[in-house]
Amino acid sequence: MKTGFISLMIFIPLAACISPQATPQNTTTQPAPSFTAIPTLTPPLPTPTYGVSPLDDAENIVYYFAPDMCNAKWVNNGQELPCPGTNGQIGSGYVGFLTEADLGLNYKANALLTIPSQDHDFYAIFGTFPAQKIEFADFFRTQLYCMPETQCDVTFSLGYIDGSGKLIEPFPSWSYNYTELPRLINFPLDILTGKTVQLTLIVRDNGDPTEDFAVWVEPRIFRHPDIFTPTP
Repeated sequence: MKTGFISLMIFIPLAACISPQATPQNTTTQPAPSFTAIPTLTPPLPTPTYGVSPLDDAENIVYYFAPDMCNAKWVNNGQELPCPGTNGQIGSGYVGFLTEADLGLNYKANALLTIPSQDHDFYAIFGTFPAQKIEFADFFRTQLYCMPETQCDVTFSLGYIDGSGKLIEPFPSWSYNYTELPRLINFPLDILTGKTVQLTLIVRDNGDPTEDFAVWVEPRIFRHPDIFTPTP
């Protein structure tokens, strides 16, 4: 009896506290939000534009390399190469003369096609040109890229042959891949001021020579008209 009475006393106050208008809360379980991952888009490869004209500097050019290419000595780091190269025979390396028509350019230009050895016995092509006396205001200028429709991956560089016949490469090299836009080079030669040197154009493959058809557009020595040799 004691137990039943206590239970009744507890039930009555609780029941009295419940409002008849109270609406029970909706306990329906909501689905967890879902998130759709944003895809990572790979940008398309840039399309090389070959209509980028070299600097308008013709009146201050003291030497053009391309027209003089067969007065240069071409080697592949082991063999001497013919100039011009024989069409279709690129195993040991190749050098050829190009014009704007060969490259689809919209301006007049001469160029050098330089192909490093394709047979994996050698890794580069070197063209050593007739001696030039370098002045303080001289710059090496060219535009670098790959032959259209090829997938080259190379390193261009410039060196010179010193008095002992040794190749010296004191300048930066320019790594270039066919996915890049043409690269305009305008590099000072002032460290050679007063020297008479044989400048050397060099192309090395970057591990795989396949389709390494490397192009130098209008390689030349530009003598800046507004730069003068400093006086001591």
